[in-house]
This record gives sequence, C-alpha cells and structure tokens, in this order.
Amino acid sequence: MDSKSYSDVTRFLKKTTHLTAREWVTARLCADFKNLSNQSEMTWIGEKLPELVPFMEETYTRQEVSNARATFKKKVQKSGTTFFYAYYAGLISQEEMLELIHQIVRDIKNLMATEGSEIPEEHATEVQLLIAEVLRRINESLDED
Repeated sequence: MDSKSYSDVTRFLKKTTHLTAREWVTARLCADFKNLSNQSEMTWIGEKLPELVPFMEETYTRQEVSNARATFKKKVQKSGTTFFYAYYAGLISQEEMLELIHQIVRDIKNLMATEGSEIPEEHATEVQLLIAEVLRRINESLDED
C-alpha cells in the first residue's frame, strides 16, 4: 500500500469492507501502538501519521484519531448486526450463510496479506470459540424475548 494513494486504498477496502482508509489506518495503528496501560497513543499516532503511513498526507489531532476509531467500531457493530440478522431472520439459508463465510475468509486472508501479516493459529482458534459464544448468546437472548 506504500505506493498507493488514499483514494486507491479506500477503493481497495470498499471492495470487501465498509471501511475507509482513514478508519482502517487509525484502527490498525491504535491496535499496534499502545502504552503500558494498554491504551492507544492517539496523540502520537495523529502527529506521526504521515511518517507511519505514506498515503496519509496530513497529521491528525487526538480527537480526529479518536473519531476515526469510533467510526470504525460503529461500522464493525453494524456489519455484525447485518450479518447475524440476515441468518437469524431467515433471510438467507444455512447454505448461503456457509458460502458467505467462505467468501469472508478469503477476503480476510487478502486483507491480512495486504497488511503483511498472518493470523496466528492460536488467534484463529480464539476467534472460532468467540463466534460460537456469540451465537450461543444471541440464541439465549432471542429465547428470552
């Protein structure tokens, strides 16, 4: 992505996500640069943004980094709601859900390769257990209503 423009990166991301380059970059950097209290160094990230990410041409204030991170989290939540709602509401079949999951896995691998990272085996297992727990909680919550 080093030789790409901000617009190029956003177009790439929009092919598989709801994210813009701004949201993706700030979320990635907030995850990568945390202090000893495990809090993101938002002021430092904003000040160093053009040095850390070549396609980002301007610095951000702490508030701009925080806002982009918050937007990222909101989009993740909405995407999750959309994904699970479609299946639980019967709008897609189990077979369609499995097909979607296979495509999602391919998209994730592509995004991770673009970042130059790999998913550690133990993290992949944690994600599978977490999703199973989320599905269990959704089922319980739906049964309570």
